[in-house]
Amino acid sequence: MPKLRFGFFHVGRECCAAAWTAKGLAALVLPRPSRKQALKGLRGYLPPLPEETWNQPAAPVPSAVQKQTRLALAGKPFDFRRFDLSFLTPFQQRVLRSTTEIPWGQVRTYGWVAQKSGSPCGFRATGQALNRNPIPIFIPCHRVIASGNFLGGYGSGLEWKIRLLACEGIAVKNQQITVDLKFSPT
Repeated sequence: MPKLRFGFFHVGRECCAAAWTAKGLAALVLPRPSRKQALKGLRGYLPPLPEETWNQPAAPVPSAVQKQTRLALAGKPFDFRRFDLSFLTPFQQRVLRSTTEIPWGQVRTYGWVAQKSGSPCGFRATGQALNRNPIPIFIPCHRVIASGNFLGGYGSGLEWKIRLLACEGIAVKNQQITVDLKFSPT
C-alpha cells in the first residue's frame, strides 16, 4: 500500500476519521462519539499496518473529503470518486466500483450489483464485499438492498443505513423500503 496518511474532522459533536494515499481516499469512518472510536473504526477498515503508521501525528483531512461528507450527512447530493482501493481484492474493487453507479436517492439489489460486477450468481459474496466497504457514503453501499425491498445488512449498522437512506429521501419501515421505487431491481 502506498504511503498512508490519516486524520480526523468533526461533524457536529462527533468525530469522523479518514485515511488516504496520493492515489485517493482509502477509508472513511462515519461519525463516532470520540476520536479513539473513530481511529478504531479506521484501523478495522484497513489491512494490518505497522504500529508506526498510527503513531505518526494526524494530518489535516483534505477539505473535499470533509465538505462532501458533510453534504451527504445533511441529505444533499455529493460527488467524490477519488479512491485508493488497491489493498482490496479485484472482486471487492469491482463490487465497490459498481456500487458507485447507483444514483443518489435510488437503490439497487445485491443481485444487481453482483451482475454489474461480473458475477451474476455471486450476490452473497457481493454482500460480504459491501459489508467490508472502507468508504461508506462515497461508495454508497447503503443504497444496496435485498430482494423484496428489504434492507439486508450494513457494515456500520442498520441504524446508519436507515439514516443515510432517509438523508436521500428513501423511507424505511420495519426494515423495508416503503415507497414505490421506479427502477429495475435485478
